[in-house]
Amino acid sequence: MILRTQYVQNGVKTVWAQQYDHTTLRPVKARAYELPGLSAGESEQVVALLMSIENPSPEVIEAVKCAVAWFEKTRIAGKRAVIVPMPEGNPDDPTIKRDRVLVDDSDAPGLWPRYCELEDNRPFFCNRDGIKVYSLKEVWPERRTGYGWYGEWGAPILKRYPRWLKRIEEER
Repeated sequence: MILRTQYVQNGVKTVWAQQYDHTTLRPVKARAYELPGLSAGESEQVVALLMSIENPSPEVIEAVKCAVAWFEKTRIAGKRAVIVPMPEGNPDDPTIKRDRVLVDDSDAPGLWPRYCELEDNRPFFCNRDGIKVYSLKEVWPERRTGYGWYGEWGAPILKRYPRWLKRIEEER
């Protein structure tokens, strides 16, 4: 099932969506702000599981290699998502006293958006009303700080991958 749900984008295997339709196995929406899209967070866990398989099949090896290529391609270098205090309150909602922003950080291990478009990997976000937006600043303050829109999800996979690949090549 895992191999069957790896998303193919323009003929190339990528990673996995957050949830799927149980009959079509196509990516689908869950909560209003969880639209169909490729998900770095869930995919990190899937790839880690595949990398833990002893004597993986050629199909599993290909799935891992393709997912790693996607993580490398979509990595946002030199940025970190942080929560910053806003003592005066957010201009859109003065009751919210903090915000999530991206800051420059040359030491950051890499950052991935929670969701990417199925067609082209463009990062997207969504408010509780189900309306898709393409900038974190367009996300309502409560959602901007209350949901993990960015994370370091791919970093552990990219770190483990060279050792995994070496082990696989030595076994073959």
